[in-house]
Amino acid sequence: MNQNRFFTIEKVPPMFAGGGRDWSVDVLRCVSCFMVCGLHAFIFSQRYDIATEIGPSPWTHYFVHRMLFASPTVLFVMVSGIFFLSPDRNVTASKIWKKNVIKMAGAYMFWSAIYAAYRIHMMDPAPDITPLFLFDQWLIEPYHMWYIPMIISLYILAPILRPITASGDTKLFRYIVTLFVIALILSTIYNWPGLAYGEEYVVPILDKTPLAVICQYPFWMLFGWIAYTYRPTGSFKILVYILGIIAFLAGIWFNIYNWIHVQDLSVVATTQKFSLLSFLKNTALFYFIVTTLRDHEFSETGKRILKRLSESTLIIYLVHMMFIYIMYDNNILYGSWNLSPWIGAWIYAIIAYIGGFIVARLFHLVWDPIDPKRRRKKRQG
Repeated sequence: MNQNRFFTIEKVPPMFAGGGRDWSVDVLRCVSCFMVCGLHAFIFSQRYDIATEIGPSPWTHYFVHRMLFASPTVLFVMVSGIFFLSPDRNVTASKIWKKNVIKMAGAYMFWSAIYAAYRIHMMDPAPDITPLFLFDQWLIEPYHMWYIPMIISLYILAPILRPITASGDTKLFRYIVTLFVIALILSTIYNWPGLAYGEEYVVPILDKTPLAVICQYPFWMLFGWIAYTYRPTGSFKILVYILGIIAFLAGIWFNIYNWIHVQDLSVVATTQKFSLLSFLKNTALFYFIVTTLRDHEFSETGKRILKRLSESTLIIYLVHMMFIYIMYDNNILYGSWNLSPWIGAWIYAIIAYIGGFIVARLFHLVWDPIDPKRRRKKRQG
C-alpha cells in the first residue's frame, strides 16, 4: 500500500513462507476464545442480576461488558483469514473439505447432541419426545453453536477468496477496506433505532441494494488477512488505538442511551458484529496484539503453554457453555456465595475457559497416540 506522512503502512513478511510461527496470532486466538467465554458468562450473570435485583443498577455491568466482549467471533474470522487466505499456503478446495469441513461438521453434530441431551434432561415438565422435536433440539436449538456452520461456510468460500489475496494488488486491497468501512457505517445507521434521517433515507437504500452483504463474514475474513499483512505504523497506529478506545467508551454510552430511550437491546447497533464501533474496537485490539507481540521472545515454557492453549480453542468453544449451564442451573457461586454479578461472571468465564482447556487436553491425550498423522510425523522425526 502507498504511504504518506501520516497514513504509513508496513508490509510484514508472510508468516508461512519460512515455515515459522507467529506467536502473536496464537495469543489472538486465545484472547478471542476467552472473549467468547466472557460474553456468554455475562449474559447469564445479567439474567441472574435482573431476577434478583442485586445492586443499585442491574444493567450497569451488562452494558460495560457487552461492549468489552462485543463480537469476539469477528476476531476468530480474521484469524481464519490469516491462515486460509495466505498465498504462501497450499490451501486447496479438496484439502479444506477433507481436513476442515468434515471435522467441523462432525464436531457440530456430536456436541449439538450433547447439549440437546442436557437441555431435554433439564426440561420441566418433561417434553413429548418426537423425531421433529429431537431434530430441532439437536441441530436447530443450540444457539451458541451457530459459529460452526458459519465457519464451515467460510472454509468452503476460501478457495474463491484466495485469488484476491494472491493477486498482490494493493489498490484492490485498499478498495476492499474502504468499501468494507463504508458498508459498516451504513449497517450501523440501518440498525440504529430512531437515528435522524436513518429510517427515512438509509434504510430504504440498504433494503434495495446488496451493500449490507459487504459487512458479512467473508469480508471480515478478507480484512483479517489484509490487516495482518499491512499494518499501521507511527502516528497512524496511535490513531487506530485511540479510535478503538473511543469506540469502546462510545459503545457503552450508546448502549445506556438506547436502553433508557428505546429499551430494546435486540437492536443496539453498537455491539453487533457488523457495526462501526465493534469494527474499531476489534481492529485496535487485533493490531495491538499482532504488532506488540510479533517480535516478543517467549520462553520455551511460555511457547509450550501458548501452543497448547491455541490448539485447544475449538474444543474450548464447543464445551465452555456446558460449564456455564451447569453452574447457572445449579446456582453455583451466585446462589451459594451470593456473589455480585461483576465478580461472579468473571469467575464463570475463567472456569468455563479452564474447564474447556482441561477437556481439550484430555481429548488430545487420548487422540494423539492413535492419530495416524501424528504417528507418521513421530516416525519421520
